[in-house]
Amino acid sequence: MLIRPLLAALLILPAAALLAACPAQSDDDDDTAEPTPAPRPGPEYSEGTCPELRNGWNDDFRSAGLDRSFKMLLPEEPEGAPVVFTWHWLGGTAEEILEFVDFDELPDDEGAIVVSPSSSGSQFEWEFLADPTDNIDLQFFEDMLSCIHERYTVDMDRIYATGMSAGGLWTSYLTIHESEWLASTAPISGGASEDVWVPPVRDLPVMLTWGGPTDFAVGFNFHSANQEFSELLQGRGSFVTECEHTGGHTIPDGAKDTIWRWFEDHPMDIEEEPYADELPGSFPSYCAIPE
Repeated sequence: MLIRPLLAALLILPAAALLAACPAQSDDDDDTAEPTPAPRPGPEYSEGTCPELRNGWNDDFRSAGLDRSFKMLLPEEPEGAPVVFTWHWLGGTAEEILEFVDFDELPDDEGAIVVSPSSSGSQFEWEFLADPTDNIDLQFFEDMLSCIHERYTVDMDRIYATGMSAGGLWTSYLTIHESEWLASTAPISGGASEDVWVPPVRDLPVMLTWGGPTDFAVGFNFHSANQEFSELLQGRGSFVTECEHTGGHTIPDGAKDTIWRWFEDHPMDIEEEPYADELPGSFPSYCAIPE
């Protein structure tokens, strides 16, 4: 039998040979080393199994029992990318908000995933006057984020939202109700009053952009709404930057660069506010930290 000779051969192997077969322990194998944290999970999709997502239009996306649609623009490397949601105005479209703010350039220029949803066609496009309980647009936001995260394992510390007019009011509503998921927001001609205010579950940095005293549309005073929203946010402890331009109810030139810089510098749970002392020199002169 071969077993006895094999055992004998093993017994007389030099000790050095046996030691050489064992991997050397490096200084990197320190038991006290910090483990790599697991990626932060996203919200759960409310409709069971996420549908396949496409670069471009995603139609018939099921959410809150409805078929919804959104346009998604992917960078070359979408895995682990930040996500920017952009919400259109009353009577506008997902395509128009992308073009007017030049956010269709972000995937190539900054490596961000950009999501531009279409409204359900409700009276004001987005449900910013509705109770958050069973709010179809809140569910839509969470369902999109859930499936995008499932597909691309996006950076859940860099989820952002912006929008104009009705989209700005909706972005303000998300600021109040979705701070668990949003790192920062930048509503354009949005705002909120004390009538709809509830403290966000997490203080988050917000950049408010509006067109001054002439920012008035469809019977709504966006100037006062932004002033009140700024005071409410600051009273809660959120860091606010006010960008009050003089163009009325319009998107100011260069908004994309300013908003992206704001987002880029404000991931989730930053230890110190980078703009506490002053704003970046690239920001327009009409932007200021409120006193």
